Amino acid sequence: MRISCMVAACSLALLAGCHLNAAKPQSTPDDAIQQIREQVEGQRQCAPLLSGTYPIEFSAEALAGPHVDALVAAGLVRRVLLDRADAGGDRPRVRIEPTSAGMQDIWLRRLDPASGPEPMLCYGRKHVVAVRTGRHDSGSETGPSKPTEVGRYDYRIVQTPSWTSRADIREAFPFLVKELNRTRTAEQAATRVGDRWTLAFDTGPDTGAEPDLSEGFFP
Repeated sequence: MRISCMVAACSLALLAGCHLNAAKPQSTPDDAIQQIREQVEGQRQCAPLLSGTYPIEFSAEALAGPHVDALVAAGLVRRVLLDRADAGGDRPRVRIEPTSAGMQDIWLRRLDPASGPEPMLCYGRKHVVAVRTGRHDSGSETGPSKPTEVGRYDYRIVQTPSWTSRADIREAFPFLVKELNRTRTAEQAATRVGDRWTLAFDTGPDTGAEPDLSEGFFP
């Protein structure tokens, strides 16, 4: 009788353990890529457009080259010659204004409400192709090390506007060809909290993703 009770108790303990495990499923690599895609899939990929400030105004000479010619020919922007009085000097000056078609891909980025806009030209959207996960020790001098699971995702640029395939645009801005033909690793990492992978920065398809300020659509 006593042995039977012990067997029954062990059986109940095993069932309880199985129930607890079922209540807390572990995240898998498939979960990671799905959850990260939900947060960043379709984000715009952008680069600086001609200037770090807006409106874009320079001397007519500075904006007379083939780089701006290509943007104008693609229908993204137009040159507007300023009156000498508006230009504030004797040398002719030009303002670059987005066309109505160009505004579909031009993003006036503001880092905060008090800062001026930065003109960016967006040339496609992110598509997450892989996620690599691992553990990172987040200990400090005041406490023991606490491993945190982090994920880095790789992506390619898709949904590219038609102007990105123009020969004059590709010749004027060779960085664009490289960007559209490679797989990039995102700078921002995801952290797993429970069974959810969370990114620390802005997410969603209308967020401009990780602009590379060292390359861009410069004059």
